Formats: sequence, C-alpha cells, structure tokens
Amino acid sequence: MSSRWFEYFWTCPAAGTPAELAFRQFSVAHLVTLVGLAIGIAVLVRAYGRTGTARRLVMRRVVGISAFGLEVFREVAYAVQGFYEPALMPLHLCAVATICAGIDAVKANSWSREYLYALGLWGPACALLFPDWAGQPWFNLYTWQAFVIHALLIAYILMILVSGEFRPDPRRLWKAVVIMVAAIAASVWANHVWGTNFWFLNVGSPGSPLEPIQQLTGPWYIPVLVALLAIIWTVMYLPWRRRVSRS
Repeated sequence: MSSRWFEYFWTCPAAGTPAELAFRQFSVAHLVTLVGLAIGIAVLVRAYGRTGTARRLVMRRVVGISAFGLEVFREVAYAVQGFYEPALMPLHLCAVATICAGIDAVKANSWSREYLYALGLWGPACALLFPDWAGQPWFNLYTWQAFVIHALLIAYILMILVSGEFRPDPRRLWKAVVIMVAAIAASVWANHVWGTNFWFLNVGSPGSPLEPIQQLTGPWYIPVLVALLAIIWTVMYLPWRRRVSRS
C-alpha cells in the first residue's frame, strides 16, 4: 500500500486530493468495501432479531443516532475547515433519511419509518453502488463517513423490518410522500438560488443510472423519474398490500 494513502486520511475532499488515489467505482477496493458493509449489515440485522426488547431499543438508538451524528460531523467538519458550501446542506434523499433515523431512534413513529422504507432503503443502496465520492482516496475519513452512514441507514430499516417490528402499509405511504415533497420543494429553491443539485433534479449523478436516463429522456427527465419511482413503490408495497387485505 502506498504511503500516500495514509497521507490523505484526514484531508477534506474539498481541499483536493490526487486523482490517482481515487478508489474508483466498481474497483477492487469498492467491491471489497461493499462486501464488508453487506456482512456488517447482516450481522446487525441478525443480532437485532435475536435480542430482547430492551437491547433492541439500545441498538436502534446506537445505529440511528450514529447515522444522524455522522451527517452532523460532516457538516461541522467542513464548516470548521472553511469548506462549507450550500451543496452540503442536508436536503438530499439520504440526508433526510439520516434525520428520520435519528428521530425514530429517539421516538419511533410511522412518519419516519415509512420514509425510511419508501426511500431510505433503496436510496442508500444506490448511493453505495454508484458513489459520487468515488473520486476520493479509499483510505480517507470522509470516504468512510459516506460509506458507513449509508450502510447504517440500510441496517436501521432492515433491523425493524426483518424483526417484524415495522410493517410497511400502503395506506401510510402518503406520509413518506409529504416528507419527500417538502424536501424536494426546499431543494428546488436551493437549486435555483445556489445552483446546487439536490435530489439530482438538474443533472443525473455521473456514473449512476441517472446519467444515461437523463441523456435518453432529455426534457422528460423529471417525469420519467416520477414514473420510475411509482414503479419502485408498486413493487415495494404490493406484497404488503396483500398482507393488509388478508388481515
């Protein structure tokens, strides 16, 4: 391993790091990291399902508050180092999910849980598969902050889902939609004022499926995203709708 990897562990990405140290999407480092995170998530979910109520509460709080805390850490760290910019505001899908996880860890509620299931499961999974931080060094504090925070979000919702503590309900999907619409409304305003790209409404994330989708659809980019989201939700909620009908 090159000694330069260790050189940039504490370096904020905004300060600039050598391009040759980028771990790159779907590289060996990326794939090994994904496998490691998947194992970690599986261990958390299994441990949660096998423990008692009191310990489950502790685990939820540790995982949920850790996810929220890592988001706060990033915001504060960038600000302290003088690199804070509007694009770092917690308006992205996953940033909103960290807020929901933190709230739910303290006080479980159907609003946060429905959002975490509807958007906070596949969203972080896509972020891990197509990380927009792939240009950073693998051995870097902020790289691992990004990896771990998304893994914790997936672990949190799977813990309460697999254990049976939470059952998604199509009749409550509107709660996730309300949170999403509020976040998108704020994002549209921020994107207009500061030229940011929250929720990738202006430009599809490079290296992700959003990029070719935008190239193919052109001005129909947003309507196509809405249609795709409707399809995703149909697939996610259809099995639960059948269960609700039988109960």
